[in-house]
Amino acid sequence: MKNEKKEIDAKLRGFVGFIPKPLRLENKPELSVFPFNVLIGRHTVRDGKQALGYALYEPDLSSLEMDEGRNLILVYKNRYDPHYTLKIYLDRSLKNRTCEKYREQELIATASGPVDWEKQDESWHRFFQQVALIGLDNGEICHFDVS
Repeated sequence: MKNEKKEIDAKLRGFVGFIPKPLRLENKPELSVFPFNVLIGRHTVRDGKQALGYALYEPDLSSLEMDEGRNLILVYKNRYDPHYTLKIYLDRSLKNRTCEKYREQELIATASGPVDWEKQDESWHRFFQQVALIGLDNGEICHFDVS
């Protein structure tokens, strides 16, 4: 399998996502409302071979903040392309999560979902299914695998 960084081909179709585990840090248990990381991708067939482009977004723990609306926010950076970030919000009522995707300072996609603390696993899965649908932006640099 050949692994290399390439710009995502605009012809790629479909999406790939996964349900991440909660971020669990011994000294910061309050961060478990955020994911450990976020993986977003697209797949296609190229030259008769299955191909997958994906971006891994990793948390920037130094970005943790509470905004004026009292939302808790954590920024995730694309490992392969510094022009792309995700901001994940937990609202002050603790009832909703939002994920915003940015190209530089431009908001390009949003996903939202309720938090059901009694059915946390179920609401976590539904939310990250929505995040996976955000997908990769055309031109977003990602990791590219061809099998």
